[in-house]
Formats: sequence, structure tokens, C-alpha cells
Amino acid sequence: MKVLVATGSKYGATREVGRAIAEELVALGFDVDCEDACDVKTVRYYDAIVLGSAVYGGLWRRDASGLLRDNLELLKDRALWMFSVGMTSVTEPGQPLDEAEQLAIDAGAHEHYRFDGRLDLELLNFGEKALIRAIKPPVGDFRDFNAVKAWAQRVGADLMALATD
Repeated sequence: MKVLVATGSKYGATREVGRAIAEELVALGFDVDCEDACDVKTVRYYDAIVLGSAVYGGLWRRDASGLLRDNLELLKDRALWMFSVGMTSVTEPGQPLDEAEQLAIDAGAHEHYRFDGRLDLELLNFGEKALIRAIKPPVGDFRDFNAVKAWAQRVGADLMALATD
């Protein structure tokens, strides 16, 4: 089974999550391409897609959401899993987290999963630093790669089940 893992990543944290997912799927025996979403022209040649994006201000990166929207009809006929990487642990109860839930519904994704991300002040531009000072989120790397690997293994198990159906 040919699988695409594509990510929209600004500072590399989401790309690293995508690579960890791809490595797990390869270890499970899948033929996997791991790409930046902006470099993917079509999903036509893949049996399954794992699409992820960093989340900024509740929005997926345009390269990832654009890949989904541009390939929406093809994705409806493919096995699709989605993930977001952001600061989900600091959102207010009941606050909509991002646009990904609607994107997942539109594309018929099997699942949309959220991972906490990384906030490294050294990587931010002046405007981003000003925003961070105003909202005062926790700074650091909150990614849990054990959780990432566990989720990738679940996706792999689901893919194996789909392949045998």
C-alpha cells in the first residue's frame, strides 16, 4: 500500500512529527513518501494519505489546507487521516481549536488527531513575539513522540485492516 505523509510546517516541528509518523508506517511495512504539503501536486498515486499541519490562530497552514481543498474529490476516495500540531493544552474549554474539524468532515477523514507542539521564541519574527508576549502561552517543546508513534501504529493497524477488506 502506497502512503503519503504530508505536512504544513512553518518552523519544522510539524514536519518532525510527520517524519516520525512516516517512520512508524515504514516499520509496519508500508511504502511511504514523506513530503512538505507545498511540494505535493496530487494525491492521485496514493492509496492512503496522512495530512498534518501546524495551527496558528486556529488556522491550518495554507499549504496543507490548500492540498486538501485542491484534492478534495480524490481524497474522498482514499483513506485519509489528519493531524494538527499546536498548543491545544492552552485553549479555553469549549473554544473551537482550529478549522481542521470541518476540513476532516469535508474530506471524509477517518480521524483528526491533535498533538501539542513546540513554541521556540528564538524562531519567531518580531510580530509573532509581540503576539506571544500578549497571550503568554507556555514556551517550550510539548510534543510527545511516544503519543505520535502510538497514533501512527493505530493508523497502520487501520490501514492493514482496510487492505484485507
